[in-house]
Amino acid sequence: MTEHGNRQQLFEELINARRELMRSMMFLSEQEALACGGGNDWCVRDAISHITARECTALAAAQHLVEEGDPHFPDPLGDEEFNRAAVRRRRDLALADVIDELDGTRRQVLRYTRKMHNNELYGGFPVRATGETRSVADVLHDLVEHDYLHAAEIWRRRAQNGLLHRVEFRFIISDERNRFLNALGGMFEQDMFSVEVCGYWTVKDVMAHMLSWDEEILRTAEHWTEERPWQYGAHYDDEWNEIEVAQRADMDVIALADGLATLHRRLLQTFDALHDADLAVMSVAPWGERMSLLSFLYEMALHNSAHRKDLEALRRPARGSRKR
Repeated sequence: MTEHGNRQQLFEELINARRELMRSMMFLSEQEALACGGGNDWCVRDAISHITARECTALAAAQHLVEEGDPHFPDPLGDEEFNRAAVRRRRDLALADVIDELDGTRRQVLRYTRKMHNNELYGGFPVRATGETRSVADVLHDLVEHDYLHAAEIWRRRAQNGLLHRVEFRFIISDERNRFLNALGGMFEQDMFSVEVCGYWTVKDVMAHMLSWDEEILRTAEHWTEERPWQYGAHYDDEWNEIEVAQRADMDVIALADGLATLHRRLLQTFDALHDADLAVMSVAPWGERMSLLSFLYEMALHNSAHRKDLEALRRPARGSRKR
């Protein structure tokens, strides 16, 4: 892999890992975040305080490198003491404030590190405390793994404490599909074959695309912690999508609509049969992003939303066409 490829992948991983961490806190109230503690008596808010402090050390390293040419890798007096101080400093803050600080610090980290030259980002620098050689990229990779570590822990704690809020997640999964199907209602079949709504895809093509992903979502959910040989070597890119749509070209819109309804019903049945602990398990989505099964189902529900907007744009009257 080239340096450019490494660089792009690094920043994508930083974004993806933080997105999963944020999803792991969805629907948690202030009281639930305080109650959801682990064996070390940390609650979710304390865990976020700890992550934020680690983020600040990486930001300090990036700032020193950009401004002084020396990363000055921070040297906490000790992990245990550093962690206690980070949690204690934010104990009186509301969860929203701690999350805002976490989010703001990550944005600053990305802003500083994205403008680094490769020799600054990947160059080895001495760590004063240990004498080892590390790069800023090494520190950023640690942040990625740190986010995933705590996201998995938060999901696990929520499942153990009955705070997964599966009802709220289930509503989104169901509601987004219902809204997509409602957007299809009232369309003329001729328009569904002829009018382009997503690039050069027609409504029928979009339905075929959604059906292909329904099949992929269901199979993936059913094998979330198992081997998925059909995904080996598969690239879930534009070419894959085009092939999947082409394979369903002979299906009419009624068959496509029936398939969408049937597979969605099967997905909800699968969801209802899973225990909280199953939904909280981390694995890899078809496109390679690490997340919990609940995150995967939530993200794929939003896929309905993206294409629903394409359909709604078709049904929206053109500007200036309103009758007077």
